[in-house]
Amino acid sequence: MTDNRRINDKILASLTCSAAGDAIGAVTENLTFNQIREKYNGGVREFIAPDKTAFAYGNKPGEITDDFSQTYLLAKEIVKNHGEITTECAENMLVEWSNIPHWFNRFAGPTTRQAIKRIQAKNLNEILPASNEVIDYARQATNGAAMKISPAGLFHPCDEDKAIEDAIKISMVTHDNQLSLAGACATAASIAYGFRPDANLYGLVEAGLRGAEKGKAYGLQHAHIVGGPDVAERIHLAMLIAFDSGSKEERLKKIYNWVGTGLHISEAVPAAFGIILICNGDPIETVLESVNIGYDTDTVAAIAGSIIGAYSGMNDELKHYTEVINAANGIQIDELAAQIAGLV
Repeated sequence: MTDNRRINDKILASLTCSAAGDAIGAVTENLTFNQIREKYNGGVREFIAPDKTAFAYGNKPGEITDDFSQTYLLAKEIVKNHGEITTECAENMLVEWSNIPHWFNRFAGPTTRQAIKRIQAKNLNEILPASNEVIDYARQATNGAAMKISPAGLFHPCDEDKAIEDAIKISMVTHDNQLSLAGACATAASIAYGFRPDANLYGLVEAGLRGAEKGKAYGLQHAHIVGGPDVAERIHLAMLIAFDSGSKEERLKKIYNWVGTGLHISEAVPAAFGIILICNGDPIETVLESVNIGYDTDTVAAIAGSIIGAYSGMNDELKHYTEVINAANGIQIDELAAQIAGLV
């Protein structure tokens, strides 16, 4: 396989795993670790439609939510900008996303809505009316910073520093605090590392730790400082659990209970790394165990999928995933992957 084909293969796998994690995880979102196993006879292992317990109720099998829809639109904005990642790319993506009711009306959270209002006012040279509302920046330390960050790594294969630099540009638009920056940079750095011919699983997590430390350091100097668990320390905890004794199921449950798999960036990103290690780098198993981990499953799976796909590359089952995602959403992941590969 030529180098360009190998890069294309890994980009496509990252996009596909992230999209599949989002779509399948939309079924199990909000359920506990045990509820998923009880309700779905051990866990969901295929594309099915979400029911009334999920935010994505009404989606068809294979339909994506906010996680991958923002990733997809962001990557397309960067392609339009000839591969250069700028603050404007992230802003343009959010405005475009807000004009798609099927996604925005159902999935936009308060942090995203607030950011879009600021961007729209800036674009119109307007001043937002004064508000007595006190901004709770700690509430913005969410996993939304990492769910859409994969283009920062995909456009910089093997270049962790550039991936981190661009992850900061993207994240500061919506999640301008040191914890969110740490989680986003951890994800982007590990994706960039995954393209290395000599990449291994331990190095993948080490790259994530380096990214977390650099993102946090930038945030402490240039962003809001909020309370919450340190992302790198939580990744270390996830590693300890992954390398511990016990069955695969027991270790996954410890990730759910001890690290957490919720909305906070210090839960979702470390959990993703723990699941990747427990699954020994297998892309399909990583996606499926992520969607069955419980709580914010679609985001954890989208993050884990984006990392492990860049590391593993495509296989026959992932090709099937690509076809299902394309058909269910009217998008072309394979064409986007080729466009990205042509610019790196």
